[in-house]
Amino acid sequence: MGRNHKRRRDADEAVPKSKNISKAAKLTAAEDFVEPEYVIDEETGLRRVAPYWFTHRTMAKGRWWKRTLLEVFTKEFQDQAPEYYKRAIESGKISVNNLKKPLDYVLRNGDLVCHSTHRHEPPVANHKIRIVFEDKEVLVVDKPPSLPVHPSGRYNFNTVLEILQSKEYGYRNLYSVNRIDRLTSGILLLALTRNKAAQLAQELAERTVSKTYLCRVRGKFPEEATQCLEPIHIVSNKLGVNIVSPEGRPCETHFTLLSYNPISDTSVVQCEPKTGRTHQIRVHLQYLGHPIANDPLYCNKELFGESLGKGGVLDKDDVLERIKAAKDLNDLGEGGGDSGGDSGGGGCGENKESEQVQTEGETDNTTGGSTSIPSSIPGDILSADDFPCHECTIKRRDPSVKELRIYLHSWKYSGDEWAYETEMPDWAAPEYVEE
Repeated sequence: MGRNHKRRRDADEAVPKSKNISKAAKLTAAEDFVEPEYVIDEETGLRRVAPYWFTHRTMAKGRWWKRTLLEVFTKEFQDQAPEYYKRAIESGKISVNNLKKPLDYVLRNGDLVCHSTHRHEPPVANHKIRIVFEDKEVLVVDKPPSLPVHPSGRYNFNTVLEILQSKEYGYRNLYSVNRIDRLTSGILLLALTRNKAAQLAQELAERTVSKTYLCRVRGKFPEEATQCLEPIHIVSNKLGVNIVSPEGRPCETHFTLLSYNPISDTSVVQCEPKTGRTHQIRVHLQYLGHPIANDPLYCNKELFGESLGKGGVLDKDDVLERIKAAKDLNDLGEGGGDSGGDSGGGGCGENKESEQVQTEGETDNTTGGSTSIPSSIPGDILSADDFPCHECTIKRRDPSVKELRIYLHSWKYSGDEWAYETEMPDWAAPEYVEE
């Protein structure tokens, strides 16, 4: 199934060839992967990653110049108390140019800022990644729900790319072409060469690729073919929340009713997004009054009120405040989680070294290899006992496998000379009722 190569990032394959590659990118490109310790919990059906030290890297941003190291971390990254950042700098867990620096070190242009954290990744559902198609240039998989496509946010090893590149599957240097949300399942296009990745990305950018999704929504969906042309506006990039608004960008989604189940009062609907905005299908269905039945964000009365956003959200600021206050609803929007950084570690900022070329269907991009790998820098020799980790003291409730999926599935993708299709998920059966 896999290639069984040594898991090493090749600088000439995994990082775009550019005269302006940053010091952080060069260091990331040259290092060996550290094989994660996956722990499969048969009782709960979850896949875990044993906690590990992880280093975030970034070049000092312009707004950081002429400011002290302690000031930048206490002002820019507020997910930890100032005392934590003080201890981290003094112990070398936060370093500059791979050297321990004093609290009052003044950052300059060209400085490489690193922050090592004891990382605790959230568990994901332990589903097999089914191979739909494979040749010398393309790998098409049926992405299970709960898995992010590539390392981002709190997820690094518990991602599709990293699992496929682990000993379990043995692939390496995969290029993601389309990206679907963490809770969404279905067709995921991966290129095995840079040229094929560029070709497929161009097809997506030119909108010559047809995409068909399946979903299960609340209520009885209209029997006639339905089109939604409402523009979608990003309310918060950080929270990953979007709504229908005149301020938004043009969008188009076509919907067709496949079946209605009166017992659950839900409908299975075929969706064909003609444009590619983030959460486009989910937001358009919410606007039509038929949100995805188990959508933790757009089918949530605590966040959107009794109307659930039907016909449009009247007070977007109120919705944002409700979402911010819902502390038990982590990663609902998946915005921060898919755009870099680390919400749990107070990282060094953007962790994204590839450029998004288009948002397609749910979300699409092209990523050369994977990003943000662990590394050895001053301070990494410390154990969690030597440098106390707050996360190590917290006992969190395990999510159920059902909580780690949404009734949205990327079913079919086709281009001029290719077509791929997955099996329909169990919840798409007309008689399906959630237990």
